[in-house]
Amino acid sequence: MNRTSEHAMRRVYLSVALLVVAAGVLPAVGCDQTAQAPRPATEAPAAAETQAPPQAQAAEPRPAEPSVTGASAKDIPRFAAGSPFATDYKPPVVKEGKRLWARSCLWAEAPKLVVEKWLSEKPETRGKYVLVEFWATWCSPSRRSIALLNRFHEKFGKELAVIAVSDETEAAVRRLKDPQAACYSAIDTQGRMKDELGVFGIPHVIIIEPGGFVVWEGFPLLPGHELTDEKIEKILAVGRKKK
Repeated sequence: MNRTSEHAMRRVYLSVALLVVAAGVLPAVGCDQTAQAPRPATEAPAAAETQAPPQAQAAEPRPAEPSVTGASAKDIPRFAAGSPFATDYKPPVVKEGKRLWARSCLWAEAPKLVVEKWLSEKPETRGKYVLVEFWATWCSPSRRSIALLNRFHEKFGKELAVIAVSDETEAAVRRLKDPQAACYSAIDTQGRMKDELGVFGIPHVIIIEPGGFVVWEGFPLLPGHELTDEKIEKILAVGRKKK
């Protein structure tokens, strides 16, 4: 080996040695351990920093650990014998919940129905289920939902009072000629019940059972969670059993 090659090899060995030393001294990458707020000058040192370490005590003998010499991973069961997960286990898949554009009040007592003026006759709600929809004439989904309310009113009207409530003026609601609400209709320009429910997206429906508790809530046209005749029928069937 000539002198030039010998010098080159020495430089390589030196570089490797420096990298080994640096690896043992430098902190781990990704954690800035120096980013802690400095302690105020008047703060007393922590007790753990000022107290002398206690005298060492004789270590208690530890129980011997079971030997697994010669055991492989496949020999050790993943679950205990008799466990319901003893077979091939697949973690549960969390389904996406139903989205609301209001504060959820399901199974809670409904706020009082307050309106400023009835644009139809006032419904008789005693002993009935009550469906309240918050809507507006300028809202396209709200206009589409009117046909749904009209159908519920015609089909279930004897057991279900269907009410459309807008926070617009009477003139604005009456200007809408198509579609027209055949169900009960009212306005409340103060939006009192709507605000109490925290509604921020319309149309929003709640169904109240005769005892005053909410048994359904949501956007009636939400894909996968639509309010249908079948759902209304199931809700009313529960009330029939109680009579």
